[in-house]
This record gives sequence, structure tokens and C-alpha cells, in this order.
Amino acid sequence: MIYFENASHGNEGFNTHLMSYTFCVSFSNFLDRDFYFDFEIPCSTPPAFAFEDEYRERFRILIESPRSLVSDLIVLPNRRRFEIDREVENKVSYQLLYSYFATTQAMKDVLGQTLMWDYFGCGRIGLTREEFNSYDLVEWTHSKLVHPSCFYFLPRKEKEDLLRSIEIKFIDSIEKLAARVVEELGVFNAVHLRLGDFLKNYASDEYRVDAARFKVYVNATFEDHAVPILIATDGLAEKRLFEQIFDGYKIAFMDEVVFDNYYDDYKRLEFTDFNVLSILNELVCASSLTFIGTYRSTFTSMIHRMRQERYGKRDFNFFPDGRVARLVNKDQKIQQDTSGFFDWNRYSVFSEDHNSLAWMREWDFDRTSLDL
Repeated sequence: MIYFENASHGNEGFNTHLMSYTFCVSFSNFLDRDFYFDFEIPCSTPPAFAFEDEYRERFRILIESPRSLVSDLIVLPNRRRFEIDREVENKVSYQLLYSYFATTQAMKDVLGQTLMWDYFGCGRIGLTREEFNSYDLVEWTHSKLVHPSCFYFLPRKEKEDLLRSIEIKFIDSIEKLAARVVEELGVFNAVHLRLGDFLKNYASDEYRVDAARFKVYVNATFEDHAVPILIATDGLAEKRLFEQIFDGYKIAFMDEVVFDNYYDDYKRLEFTDFNVLSILNELVCASSLTFIGTYRSTFTSMIHRMRQERYGKRDFNFFPDGRVARLVNKDQKIQQDTSGFFDWNRYSVFSEDHNSLAWMREWDFDRTSLDL
């Protein structure tokens, strides 16, 4: 058995739950063992604008609806159990998921003393499937990891099969509504710009919105001003700021698109809380022609993940906050500043330590696999 705790014991947003749950399923598939997933509770981050006078009545349904769980909304074959006996002698417990990676003994025998091992591990501890399976119970109690691609050090075919087993697919009613929105929007670009608590949480770490700098980046990334831009944001009330950044473009806010044009369809969904509106934002943004996201946001990470899983799009663009700006060249492109075999060896800002390697960036799946 596997005992696995939800990231932060569930006291964070929907995407933190989603990444934790899908990783747990992947780990179960990797070990071919059943799992118990603890602390699955409704997420804790409703959009702040839904409580403001200007928007409260319009978005009332988001707050008053029954709260959904990740497992209510995602379609993912799994081996979950709802009972577990943790009082067993032959068990092992781990924390700090981002300080480890998983492989097999065969891989360790071949590559364990090579630079390839060191490049992948980047200082993390490598654990083998055989080690895990020598215990009756494996417990993991700190599970923050954006995507399993940087956790599994496996031959390409095995790793691709494992990642395909946890591709994100939501319940049919949500997928159908998102597909209808995408079809009716036609060709569009998309952005996710995180405001809200980000301005407080990362202010000391160079996160701030620089409208002039962001505008230059947007103009270089979205060269065709005739293509409309869809905006996903928690800062719906900050429209003057968005007008400054996207001056000269036709813009629309995803939350308003849904509630202005698809509200009756939204009301008929099985769940109608803010988790569902977030999913619609992500699905639609993932299908866009080009996408700019917010570095460090799991919302952006899930969009990148679905762009890769569904459309094979491995491009990444981030609004240039103080940290990202250090990697932006004169042509407004994010460029590597170091050398290494894997993606995280090539962009210092995105992988300064284990935590940022696992938490801050949606890595290109192909660059995490080996042709062996």
C-alpha cells in the first residue's frame, strides 16, 4: 500500500490538489500498488472579485454552490482505497517530495555513477522501485510537485506510458462546455496573469506587475494585433491595468465570457463552484494559439501541462517579473543561461534549488526522458 497526503493537507487551491492527486496516481502506477489519499478537502482559494460589490451578485453561484473535490471533477483510472492500516512494522516514510527522484535498479546500475544521473538528480536523492517495493507500506507526507515528469528517471517508452496514464481529463459535461467555447471563439491567443495574493506572497522575491515591461513582452509575443486575446485572471476588477498592458488588442475576460454567453449551460453542470470555472479557464487557455502565463503559478503550470498533453505544444512564455526578466533577451524571448542535458539545467532562474525545480516550472516532457 501507499499512504499519500494531499499537498499542504488540502489547505491551498484547486491546482495544488490536482497536481498532488495526479502524482499520487502516477506513483501508484509506477509501483503497481494501491493507495490511500488523505486530506482531500474542498480547496481554499475562491476568487477575491466574487466578494466585491461590483461582482458579488453576478458571480454568486461560485460561492453558494456545493464545493467539489478533485476526484469529483477528474476522470482518471486509479487504484484508490478508502481504508488503510498504517500500523505496520515494515514501512518507510518520506517527506519533501521535491528532494527525491524515482528510478529502477536497472537504471541505477547503468547510469548511477555517470554525469547523466547527476544532471537528472540535480542533487536530489535517487530511490529505486525495488527499494520502495521492499516495504509493505510507503508513506509520503509532503507532496508538492507540479508534474511527475521531473520525478521519474526512466527509459522513454516506460516513462511516456506512465505519464499518459495520468493525462488530465475532466468529466464529460465540463469538457463539452469547454470545447463549445473554444469552437465559438475561433482563433485566439490567451494569457493568465496572477494578481491577488501573488503580489503579497512574492513581492520580496521580485514579483510585481510592471505594465510597461509586460506591454513590450506582449507586443513581441503576440505580433498579430488582429488575433483577440482571452484573459484568465484573479484580478477581474483591475481592468485599467489590463487596458494598459494590452493596448491595441481586442481582449475578453474568460470569466465574463462564460457568465455572459454560457451561463445557462454553466448552471446545468453537476458542480458550479469556482473550481469548475477555473477548469474552464484552463481548458480554453490550453487550446490557444500562443499562451503567456505567470511564473510560479500552478494555474499556469496546469495550462502548460494540458497544452503538452493535448496539443503537443511545448512552448512557454511568462510575464517578465523581476526574476523572469533576467532570462529575457533583446528580442523578448526567454533564453537559457546555463548548459545541461535536462531542461532544469538550462534555466537557472527556474531551478535554483529542489523546491523551484519541482514547483516553479512545467518542464518539457520530452526533455525529461531518455532513449534507452
